[in-house]
Amino acid sequence: MQQDNLEFWKNQALKYKNNIKAVNFDSNSEELEKLFLEKYIPDNKIVCDFGCGNGLNIINLAKQRPKSIFYGIDAVKEMIENANSQIQSLQNIKFLNLSATDNLSDKLQIKFDIIISKRLLINLKGDLKYKAINNIYKCLKQDGMYIMMEAFIEPLEKINKLRAALNLEPIQVHHFNEYLKNEFLDDIKDKFKIKEICDFNSIYYFISRVLNAANSSPNNPSYDSKLNQIALALSKTENLKIDGLSPEIMYIFKKL
Repeated sequence: MQQDNLEFWKNQALKYKNNIKAVNFDSNSEELEKLFLEKYIPDNKIVCDFGCGNGLNIINLAKQRPKSIFYGIDAVKEMIENANSQIQSLQNIKFLNLSATDNLSDKLQIKFDIIISKRLLINLKGDLKYKAINNIYKCLKQDGMYIMMEAFIEPLEKINKLRAALNLEPIQVHHFNEYLKNEFLDDIKDKFKIKEICDFNSIYYFISRVLNAANSSPNNPSYDSKLNQIALALSKTENLKIDGLSPEIMYIFKKL
């Protein structure tokens, strides 16, 4: 991870400690991520979260899946310190201060059944993304599962067209991020086969970033608004979905 990115996330860790805001500005979106991710993590597995932040994600999973073993790695020392402060009596989880671009197969010497990345790759620019992907591939067991929850630029462009129709400013990608493009999927198809695509966030993202923004005071929409709470409830509804309007998408890959 580049130094400016490390500094940003270090400051987030120091400011927000074990709060969800340390890793996600939108707690509603994080709630959806947690809900849908749980469905793909069975018990009796060895799981690693690459870029685990302050560990809230896999601490929850470790509680829900007590027969699985969980590891979390992150390049930001302060994030790992915050994560370790929350383990308490949990015996099936371990956090390590390692970068996803390190030589992880040598450092970890573990093969995982499942590897998760949530907004890891978008925090790595250029070839660093592919270093992380190679590490994920090497650290997975044969036929292992890679759960990739990352942001793509094409859905953001769709959202910005809808915002423009309502005279709203476009959503800018944060300076510390570099969103994936659809062609990235072609770049990794020699390593991973897509088993499933879960667009869990489009209802929420459309309502929160377009309708809520249009209904709010200029340039000051609230993540905690009533409209966003309605969007969150709708997103949890079975068999109700729209696709293609959320940058963040969950891909379930099988290692080839």
